[in-house]
Amino acid sequence: MPKLLLVLFAIAGLGDARCQADIEVELFSGQPLGIGRVKVDLPSVADGAPAVDQSFTITDPAGRVLYPAQEKKRARKVLNNLLGLKLPEKLTYYFWFTGDTPLELDIYAPHHVRVTAQPRFDQREYQKTLEDWWKQYIAMYTKVYQEAEYPIGVQTYLTAMWSARLSQPMPKLEGFLIREHEQGGTATGKLIADEAYRASVLRDLMLGAADDPSATQPLPEHAVPVATAAPPALGGEIAIEPIASYVPEECFYIRFGTFTNYLWFRDFIGRWRGDLGNMLIQRSIRRSSTDAISKRLALKESKVAEILGPQVIEDIAIVGLDPYFADGAAVGVLFQAKNSFLLGTSLSQQRSAAAKEVSGATNEQVTIAGQKVSLLSSPDGSLRSYYVTADNYHFVCSSAALVERFLAAAKGERPLAAATDFQVARMRYPASDDNRAFVHVSSAFLTNLTSPAYRIELDRRLRSLQAERATRLAYLAAEQEGLPHETIDDLAAGAFVPRDIGQRADGAQWLTDNQGRTYESVRGYRGNWLPMADNLPTTCTAGERARYEQFAAQVTSEVASLVPLSVAVAGSEPAPGVERIAIDVHLQRYSVSNLASFAKKLGDPSPARLAPIAGDVAAAEVVLTGMMGSNEPLHLFAGLRDGPVPLVVERGSLELATSIMDGIEGYIGSYPKPQFLERMLPVRMSPYDSQGYSRGVGLFDLWFRRTDDFLLISFKQNVLFEVGNQLAMVPAERPAQAWVMLRDLVGTKYEQVVTSYAYARTRDTSASGSRFMNSLLEQLHVAPPAAHELANELVGGEFICPLGGEYQLMATPAGREVWASTAAAPNNLFLLTEIPPGYQFPLLTWFRGMTAELLRDEDTLTLSMLVDISKADFAGEIVPPPPPGN
Repeated sequence: MPKLLLVLFAIAGLGDARCQADIEVELFSGQPLGIGRVKVDLPSVADGAPAVDQSFTITDPAGRVLYPAQEKKRARKVLNNLLGLKLPEKLTYYFWFTGDTPLELDIYAPHHVRVTAQPRFDQREYQKTLEDWWKQYIAMYTKVYQEAEYPIGVQTYLTAMWSARLSQPMPKLEGFLIREHEQGGTATGKLIADEAYRASVLRDLMLGAADDPSATQPLPEHAVPVATAAPPALGGEIAIEPIASYVPEECFYIRFGTFTNYLWFRDFIGRWRGDLGNMLIQRSIRRSSTDAISKRLALKESKVAEILGPQVIEDIAIVGLDPYFADGAAVGVLFQAKNSFLLGTSLSQQRSAAAKEVSGATNEQVTIAGQKVSLLSSPDGSLRSYYVTADNYHFVCSSAALVERFLAAAKGERPLAAATDFQVARMRYPASDDNRAFVHVSSAFLTNLTSPAYRIELDRRLRSLQAERATRLAYLAAEQEGLPHETIDDLAAGAFVPRDIGQRADGAQWLTDNQGRTYESVRGYRGNWLPMADNLPTTCTAGERARYEQFAAQVTSEVASLVPLSVAVAGSEPAPGVERIAIDVHLQRYSVSNLASFAKKLGDPSPARLAPIAGDVAAAEVVLTGMMGSNEPLHLFAGLRDGPVPLVVERGSLELATSIMDGIEGYIGSYPKPQFLERMLPVRMSPYDSQGYSRGVGLFDLWFRRTDDFLLISFKQNVLFEVGNQLAMVPAERPAQAWVMLRDLVGTKYEQVVTSYAYARTRDTSASGSRFMNSLLEQLHVAPPAAHELANELVGGEFICPLGGEYQLMATPAGREVWASTAAAPNNLFLLTEIPPGYQFPLLTWFRGMTAELLRDEDTLTLSMLVDISKADFAGEIVPPPPPGN
């Protein structure tokens, strides 16, 4: 029969409620694969979200169903309310399948139903269903790309593969926050080689952008604009630490001053990243870059080292030529010794112990720049540690090129201490200040990082990695389709990869050792590659030249010019049990960057600011100039009151519980020009009464209040009364152009919303890991027990549940085996539906408030933040901090 229509009944598991679902199955034969469509009318009482619920899918016992995609159409609430009915939701599965014999399908929606249907030939319906499938497959790719917590590489490969097989254009993804620019990511993303950029490299390779096998062209000229600082106007001696005279100027620089400061900073950054990161852009992937680098350098921390470290170490700094820690970074740790003999003995003992622990490791003497250097290395690259001394400075690093530059800097050849931008930074933040950490990104570092040699070597590494990943995924795709897949020619014949995807400009090939481990012939084993600085090219291909020029043009367009950056971190104890962390972020030469247009709108630094308003949860103020044709400064301010919260978290999303006008208790205002906001807002106003109140007329139900030279606007008249009586200008602690305040949320009406939202975000992160593993089951027929290990390999890290659970294979209520985290409650196992009782957002246990201010002064921008933390609640398990840029 042309259609298989089944009316199915299944127990919903809710008392005696009975769910009825209509299922319609249509299968169309074709080449190279058949295509199918299953429509399901979900009962209105069904509680699920198929797009993210891992208990919704379609499979078959013979493994014939391939590349499923689903479409869900929700009945509109307006229509439901109008008709007074509970209309069903429409769910459609699209999929490819092999063979022409009857197909036995397992449909999970979410209850399990098995049906058998016979494929039929109908070219028109085949083509229409194919187009519908492609539309939904693109939608799935788009959704994955939008979700910051979900790895995008596998779906990028699959979509690009089908784009080529169907001769369809690869979908364009635009407007997704910071994750895109055209199709290659933002200029900043390309600079740090983020995941969006890596996925774009994979996409380009799949679409046929192969390397030329011969790199015969000279490298292009450096084309990325990098600002340099003018020599400082010396009014006296600049306080610069001695260790900076041994650091190459082209290194990033993280200096701690003391070993104790290093330990403090490590713990602070670890907790800040772990708690705050899960509320912003979070991941369930632990790449352990810090641990890997410590192991590679044979530098281990221990309780004994923490005790003895301050006795033998005067100063300590982490330095490096690049931030590409997953791809072979040139990075090192520089020690200034108090007791050079004891420090050298300790480092040598650690190196000897590491040589015994790693199979095949050797500790030999090599000569670099005419000096004997200790090289500790292993065949797989997990150990690559150079150790060299100059005076009482001990340097341990991963790169021969970095050793050479260290020795040159020690002799006065372009040390960081002599760099003008570093000297300017030290005039503002003298080394004598009690900073617990000082970070400097120099013009020379940015110039080196964006040089043609560095960018082209990075390009080669990413293309090699992504080609190997595509080949591995192509093998799985061809295997599940029952097609030959032993060689690249086999995969290319099936259109799973381009034939020349493995062609490299430097001749690199992926090989297998006698233990079955893959490695690249030029750079070594994945995760332990030869540092980029030790393998820089001297020639390039036409394609590499074009990609570098495109990168330089994008940086120029988006950023205008890269500028030096400094960060200073200090600490104090304003009250017993409370630690105050002061963080300053300082940009030099902002006027040549794309921040110039923003900075020009700021007025001169103001010595006065709005007095703090009691009862505010958050507040902000900015000083502008040039408003309404006047050079007189204008203060714009806003605040959020600790009142009823109009927000709720429903099914993992932040939703409005009521209208903004009815719910929110906040305000905006201006000083000293009340007419500025009055003219800006498209609201007709009634005349002000004798108390200075006015009400908007028409669509926007706003209240206005004038008091002295202040104007206040709010949806609530009582807010104008409470705030208006507190308005006053007071002297600022120091002149600035903008101020922000966020108070401790514990005990406020926002505490529960923030906690719920944080849990929802963290739960999404946890679920993204299991969803990625389950996508390998659905899209590539990976055996369920193997999915976790393969997922780790594909992302170059380890999936860790941020809720503290473990990813395990579990059975859904319908009996299907999928991956899920043990941290989720049983009713939350496969879909976030509620916040578990007793959950406490970790950040709220130690965060006690924050203030920040922004200062534009001459050609610098400085963001200064003060963060108060509870020392007792801040202690505990620490998430290891990532190296810079990772």
